[in-house]
This record gives sequence, C-alpha cells and structure tokens, in this order.
Amino acid sequence: MALNLFIFLRNMGFRSIKLWMVLNCLFLIGALVFTTMTLWLVAPTSFNMKGGFLHKVYYSPDVGPIFHGIVLSINTERFDHTGSTLKHLNIRVTQHIPLKYNSIEVDQELEKFQGSRKYHTDEYLKVFSNRMAFIAAMQAFANDHSVDPNAWRFFFEDDISLHPSLKPDQAKEILETGLSLASGDGMVYLGLCGPRCAGTKMPLVNGTGAERCSGTCAHAFGFKRWKVARFLSIMGDLEIEGHDPHIESMYFDRTLLAYGLQVHKVWLIGIDLQSPAREGYDHFGILFQDRDAFHSSIKDW
Repeated sequence: MALNLFIFLRNMGFRSIKLWMVLNCLFLIGALVFTTMTLWLVAPTSFNMKGGFLHKVYYSPDVGPIFHGIVLSINTERFDHTGSTLKHLNIRVTQHIPLKYNSIEVDQELEKFQGSRKYHTDEYLKVFSNRMAFIAAMQAFANDHSVDPNAWRFFFEDDISLHPSLKPDQAKEILETGLSLASGDGMVYLGLCGPRCAGTKMPLVNGTGAERCSGTCAHAFGFKRWKVARFLSIMGDLEIEGHDPHIESMYFDRTLLAYGLQVHKVWLIGIDLQSPAREGYDHFGILFQDRDAFHSSIKDW
C-alpha cells in the first residue's frame, strides 16, 4: 500500500509531494498542540513538595461563567473528589498543598505569631499550617494584578460535596444569583457552620435563599480580589474570641468568624440547605463538609 502511495505521488509530480509533506507537518503540529493543551487541563505540572500550588485542574465545558478556586489538600483522592464536585458549579480549581507541619517554615512562623514556643505541639503546628496555606493562597490572589479586581476566587477544604437536593444546573443558577447579591460586599460563604444570621432571608432560586451570617468552618468561601486585599490588611486587628484566644487565633475559621462579628456579616448562599451529614445538624449552604465520606484532615497533615 505504501508503495502504491509513493507511485501515485511520483506521478502527481514533485510539487504535489512537497504539498503533501507540508500538510502532514501541519497535521502533526496541530495534534501536538491539542495533546499538550489537553494534558495541561487535566494533569498536574511541577510543584514545590514543601508546599505550593499543584496545577491539576478540573473544569466544566458547559455554557456559563467559569470561576476559579483553590483547594487546600495533601491527598489526591480527596482533591479529585472536590474537583469533581466543583466542576458542576463551573468552578475551575487548583490544588494548594500546605507546608508540612514539621517544616522549619511552620515552626518559625508559629513562634513569631505566638511570641513563644508554648504551642509547638503536632496538633497546633498542623492547625497553623492550614492557616498559613489559606493566607498564602489569598495573598497570591490579592497580588495578582493580571486579574480583574472584581473577579471572584473561591477557597475550599477538600472534604466538600454539593447538597444532594440540588441538581448541577440548579446549583449553578443559585450560585450565580447569590454572587450577584453579594457583589457589593465582595465576600461570600457557600457553606457555614453554626450560622448566626441577621434574620432577613433573600430568595434566590427555587425556594433556596441567602442570608447575612457569621459562623465557623472555612470549607467554602470566596472573595473578590479587591475585597481579599482589604480583608488581609485588617485581619491582624480583629479580636479573636474564645476560652483561649491564643489557641483560637490559630484556627483560620475563627478569623473569618471575627470578621463577621466585628465588621459585617457575610452572605451565605443556601441558608435553608441543612447538611445531610451525621455531624452536620448546624451546617448550612450549597456545599457541605461531607464528614460521612471524609473525616477532618488537618490533624493528618
């Protein structure tokens, strides 16, 4: 067959052979570009094993706005689950691997933060590593001047699931409507624990609503770029409540709680959607911590 093709091309003339070679080269280049882009979208690139961003991306090709998010995770299975969940909301996510709790960076930062080594236990070093990871991801967003100041970015832990009462199309519509409501604030919750709310529910879609709340847990929240810069600038001035503020201040969700109590309450999208998880009696939002599938992972870091 190859011989017949060669005889055919010879009969067609040298100019046709040159054209055939050019077309084949263009085809091979196109195939290479397509393969490279496909691998970039679905596979990891290099990253710093001591802690950093792992660009393993999940996305949805559906019509609608594409949002961006960061998932704190050291576990591939958990990150894959979270990425698969968030693609239903058109949220494209990147994995951020926190620094190891026993690294010199976490050790030094905790001592600087507390002014002593009193809290240098494995448990608190792991909690503080989580806090450092959130702040690093938020600071990177604030400093990225290639991004529109009004662009949203979301920050997640790796144990979330979409509320089972919502179909993906419903969830996307609820999210987009809720973000329009929260646009002026530039800050939003997609899930919250123990919400303390203002008492005025705003309807969104299909009976699902939003309300301004403060609360704990940091599994699903978002900022616009202009807002995250302001939040980071005043974060150190917030008073952290609790039986031991030194301990409470190491948990990043307590900083978010303090902001809601001392500055302004934050819109929670899905205030009427109670978590179906066994431990979720006081957890609400379109995204919940799926503790039935994954236990809390900070202490495993």
